[in-house]
This record gives sequence, C-alpha cells and structure tokens, in this order.
Amino acid sequence: MDPQTQKPKITVVDLPSFTLVGLTRDIIQKEEIDPQTGQIGKAYEEYFGKQINEQIPHRLYPKRTYCMYYEYQNPHDHDEIKYKMVLGEMVSEVTNLPEGLIAVKVPAHRFSRFDCGPGPIPKVIIDAWQSLPNLSPEELGGIRSYDYDIEVYPEDINVNENIKLELFIGLQN
Repeated sequence: MDPQTQKPKITVVDLPSFTLVGLTRDIIQKEEIDPQTGQIGKAYEEYFGKQINEQIPHRLYPKRTYCMYYEYQNPHDHDEIKYKMVLGEMVSEVTNLPEGLIAVKVPAHRFSRFDCGPGPIPKVIIDAWQSLPNLSPEELGGIRSYDYDIEVYPEDINVNENIKLELFIGLQN
C-alpha cells in the first residue's frame, strides 16, 4: 500500500433486508484481468452510458449506485471463483421492471463496512478489495460469508475526482 492510500475504517453493521434492481452479469474472476473478456467494466460502461439508473422504478436513493456480488462459486480458489453481479439502485418495491433488469432481495444480514477513500476510482476500491485477504477475522469483525458483498457509490460520483465510498463484506452470523 502506498503512503497516500488511507487504510479503510472498518465497522461491523447489521443491515435490514433490502432489494436492488439493476443490470446483472455472470463474473468469472480470471477473465476480469483482461478488459476484452472482463464483464465488470463493461457493465459499468453500459449502466452509466445508457443511464440505466433513470429507468429503475421506485428508487429509494436516486443516483446512489450499488454494485453487489453474490452467489459465489469456489470462493477460496482465486483462479476458479465465479459469482453474479448486479449493478443498480435500492428500490422500495418491484413493479414493471424494464427489460434486461433484475431484482435481487437481500435478507437482513451482518456486514463489515469499509469506509474507503478519499481516492481515485478505481484505485480506492481495488485497494480495499486487495486488503481483504490480509485481514484476520478479528480485524474484519467476523468470518466472511461469501454470500453478499456490496460496493456503494455516492450520488455525486465523479470518476475523475477523489471519492469516498463504502464496501460491505458479508459476514457469517
């Protein structure tokens, strides 16, 4: 970690159930290294380029962007890990979903919240993710559950500036 990178502040939080609506992608981690095969960057380009957030009905916090990773397969094998991703917003109810969008209901859950930044995108979030394997369960606030992990980006996100964001890592109850 370079000296300009702040270590994220970590807090254990219990969140009530909520629903996200957005784009979905199946992610194969080893393909994310190459921009040609990686899906995460392409999903962000489509989401912001087509202003998909404006198509989501019943948004609770307009323009606050949630990127959730879930349904992990082989989470302990970095070469074979696969998971699903939904990029969207939290909603109050699910009705009349536009074509191509899905809804995912997350049950009440315990998370370790990382307060990240300020820093440039994507470095600030990459640094937070890369710190995870080095944290003991005591430092993390529990044992990672590998069921729901969520990045929360502020409403006024500008990828050309230093930003603050939150990373929520699912913990076992």
